[in-house]
Amino acid sequence: MGHPLQHVTVLALIVSFLTGCTDSESAPVANDANVSQVQPNQLPAGSVGMNSVEPGSSFNPQLNKAEIIDAHIKAVGGLDAIKKVKSIVKVSQVISKSAAGESSGTTTEVFDLVGERGRVDLDLQDFKEAKGWRGQQGWRVSTAAPLRASTLDEVGVDKITVPISIVQAISGAFGTEAFRSVENVQFDGKPCIKMTIINNPLIVYLDAATKLIAGFEIEQFMVLYLGDYREVQGVQMAYYSKADITVLQTSFVSNVKQVNLNVEITDEQLAKPTQ
Repeated sequence: MGHPLQHVTVLALIVSFLTGCTDSESAPVANDANVSQVQPNQLPAGSVGMNSVEPGSSFNPQLNKAEIIDAHIKAVGGLDAIKKVKSIVKVSQVISKSAAGESSGTTTEVFDLVGERGRVDLDLQDFKEAKGWRGQQGWRVSTAAPLRASTLDEVGVDKITVPISIVQAISGAFGTEAFRSVENVQFDGKPCIKMTIINNPLIVYLDAATKLIAGFEIEQFMVLYLGDYREVQGVQMAYYSKADITVLQTSFVSNVKQVNLNVEITDEQLAKPTQ
């Protein structure tokens, strides 16, 4: 297996792609594209393909973007429930697998969404990293590098947390016009709705049956699968995720072990190390 620092870098890239789209400039589209049939995508070897929808599927080709987004938000728990989430504390088990071997560890994420501050601690056996931020100021330290101030770009990646619903976050900030197209496809072996975003490489897949997010894709880079949704204080949250990193032929599997919403976040939880 490669050096853990390389894996951490890839994880940071994933987070930046998954969450950075809320910073994208959206341009209006001329027409509201309806869901349509698509041909198979050309993906790198080892990736899961998205095929055209089989005849007799339960898709409604008349759904437009606004209706799809509305159905998704309701499936997650509704706009009011989503907006009630002010803080998140989450502990997950992480397993990294590659041709060279396997390593495991945990991540602890503490996010104060109202105070615009947070901290993430990663413990992968012989590699540990901690990073935190408040507003535009941040810091980071690891077993491979001493404590230092984060750059503005790093803070931008670190502080933009994956929201309860990235679809709701984007549509709430930029409207339905932020989504370029919606299409019927097969993703992870089941019918899904593929949503592309203007000025962003991230592709979102909604489960056609549940309308929850089934996964994400950045073509030629990675595919992320989500599952094991559970209700937490009125909102649906994925307890399982798997990221297949095409460029590294590596996968990361994460299982949430504990999550708490709207808990008090103390200064101690977010404290910057002294060294």
